[in-house]
Amino acid sequence: MRTVNDFTGKTDNDRIDEAIRNRHGDIVVIPPRVSDIEPERDWWLLDRAILLPENTTVLLQNCRIKLSDKCRDNFFRSANCGLGIENPLPIGNIHIRGVGNCVLEGADHPRATGDSSKFIACPCPKNFSGSPNPTFNDFHRHSYGTDGGKEGESENGDWRNIGILMANVHHLSIENIRIVEQHAWAISLENCSFGHLNHIEFKACMTRIIDGAEQNVENQDGINLRNGCHDVIISDITGTTGDDVVALTCIASNLHPYVGGGLHTTHVMSNDYTNREKGIYNVIIRNVLASPAGGCCMVRLLATDGAEIRNVVIDGIVDTSPADFHSWCSILVGERTGLVGEPGYPYGNVSEECLFDISISNIISNAKSAVFIPGGLLQSSISNVSNRYKQGKTLDCRAPQLMKDVLMSNIH
Repeated sequence: MRTVNDFTGKTDNDRIDEAIRNRHGDIVVIPPRVSDIEPERDWWLLDRAILLPENTTVLLQNCRIKLSDKCRDNFFRSANCGLGIENPLPIGNIHIRGVGNCVLEGADHPRATGDSSKFIACPCPKNFSGSPNPTFNDFHRHSYGTDGGKEGESENGDWRNIGILMANVHHLSIENIRIVEQHAWAISLENCSFGHLNHIEFKACMTRIIDGAEQNVENQDGINLRNGCHDVIISDITGTTGDDVVALTCIASNLHPYVGGGLHTTHVMSNDYTNREKGIYNVIIRNVLASPAGGCCMVRLLATDGAEIRNVVIDGIVDTSPADFHSWCSILVGERTGLVGEPGYPYGNVSEECLFDISISNIISNAKSAVFIPGGLLQSSISNVSNRYKQGKTLDCRAPQLMKDVLMSNIH
């Protein structure tokens, strides 16, 4: 079987692109790098994203793929989406499979990090403002990036900071890989279906030592499912993340319309939901043993502006944080209500009836709240929940009058 090492090109990207164009059947094999150019380097160095067309399986064999300091792009992206592509056409059968020790690693000096709400700065200490009495925004408004302050470059994060980005892809899988110091979310799926994401390890914690100084790196989530995703199984997730480990976020506000393929948001697709679904449904999240080292959540569900999250199973979630580290909560179900129009509220109109048919079971937390439900929840069940942080809460329901037909058992 031919591998990427059998192809030539001026750069590692050229060689990988050539292998994809001339792949044997549907399979592209990426082993450790071998080349007469920089022969001492056995890892692949990317200046741009690897674009995956439909009917492509990438087989990673004990390899390391790293973003270069020139790269402001993804590790992998479905080839149907990207800069200037307003409406990505549906494609199918894209698979990324690791064999052995397969690592995707961020740049030593990232050009940009964080999501689209963050301003890029270099340097970027945690308290960027230097305020003696820092606010939440002082800690989280800025994120490291060498493009900060450069003329002609976007001063905010966007979808290029995502590690693996798939949009409008149906029948896909990502398995057996380790993602280290991603520039924002490690994996994001938009309007994708019939997917399997399993045996994935993360290593990030919202800060990095760069050139001897601690720099702030925002939004290092593990896995994000966005609007329109359905029939997806997420399982066997380990490691540490700088933000939420797994998040289902269908933020459907169109107060600020944007077209697909722009650089103004972390979505690569538009927020015109007239031609596609905006909710998330039929999802299983199981066997997550990880630590949200940035202090956020193990699993987060958020839906706004008429979008729904339904038919979700969350089972077997274990917070592996050290005994003296307590994140905000392990399972966050929904958002606060009654905040429409409140200055600075980023998520739009939060409905009281947007989350239903949710099953949450077998949760071991070490957070300030094991399960936090700030708003409404319908037709759901919560069982077998414990919190080893004795000063923390096991179940925190801020608006019990908005919870209807919710069965609870074994809440310690």
